[in-house]
Amino acid sequence: MTPNVYEFIAKPALFLTSPETAHGIAKNIFKQRLIWRTFRNHFTVRDERIRVNLGALSLNNPVGLAAGFDKNCEMMDALFCMGFGYLTLGTVTAEPRDGNPKPRMWRYPNRSLLNSMGLPNDGSEKAAGNISKMRARNGAIILSISGLAIDEFCRCYSKLNPFADGIELNISTPNTIGVRIFQDAGVLDQLLNSITRIRNEKPLWVKIPPYYKEKEREDVLGLVDICRKNAVNGITAINTKRITEERSSIGTAGLSGKEIFEDMLRIVQDIYRSTGGKLPINACGGIFSGRDAWRAFELGASSVQVYTGLVYEGPSVVANLNRELIRTLRLSKMNSICELTGAGVR
Repeated sequence: MTPNVYEFIAKPALFLTSPETAHGIAKNIFKQRLIWRTFRNHFTVRDERIRVNLGALSLNNPVGLAAGFDKNCEMMDALFCMGFGYLTLGTVTAEPRDGNPKPRMWRYPNRSLLNSMGLPNDGSEKAAGNISKMRARNGAIILSISGLAIDEFCRCYSKLNPFADGIELNISTPNTIGVRIFQDAGVLDQLLNSITRIRNEKPLWVKIPPYYKEKEREDVLGLVDICRKNAVNGITAINTKRITEERSSIGTAGLSGKEIFEDMLRIVQDIYRSTGGKLPINACGGIFSGRDAWRAFELGASSVQVYTGLVYEGPSVVANLNRELIRTLRLSKMNSICELTGAGVR
């Protein structure tokens, strides 16, 4: 699907439906593997200058898919054909969850989205089965997992770790009250201690919430410190911003996209400074272009993750982003993206 086809035909048609309906339609299209393989060369950008090392992962480019787009690991072939360096799939829980009642997703001004999904997914057994059917991987697969108790996290980790190149612990979804207990430093420490007993050498990431007050800042940076002490390999910053939403069954929703871009940059910089640049950071929140990604890299990010940008910009967003990064590198006379602060952190 070329940029013009998406911009002038597919996107207007999809935006006539509700966001969750549009996502369902897109999911069915993304399952058509042969269609996407014909576009692979169009969307794939290969250039040594944008290769990065994200901890132990060697990636063709620093652009990853954020968790939430492919909850049940059903669209991997198509998504890799779009040129992503890695995919964060899920969030998956040990057992199936229905999530919160509909409606639970809305479009928001300034290229943003609202959701109060509540982690709907088919469970770890189904996710593992879907991944095992994948014919070939064209990048790294990170599985986002969550739960309401330590035991749920551990069961999900044990089930999915063999199928993943890394695991991301989602402790920061604003739409599932029970998950937020892990934003307590002591509880997170217990969780990471439990995961440590069953983990192997594969990367372990933690996705943190945004913060807006000094006390919240201290608390979240405290969580990052707990992660460092427990040998977590990377931080994903940030999850959606929790705001009041009367249309939601829970009264709140998570805001993503351009509305949280500046908050994401601020928090990435805070984490980079607090960790001395020794912990890879995946910048997640409002990335739409190479310029957006460049700003995140300058402030300490090691990779960027895209979700809302894919919805608004379409399948060419990754290729456009990578090409813009290459042009910017050329203009800046840098040899690779790894020369930017944070990119290529080992």
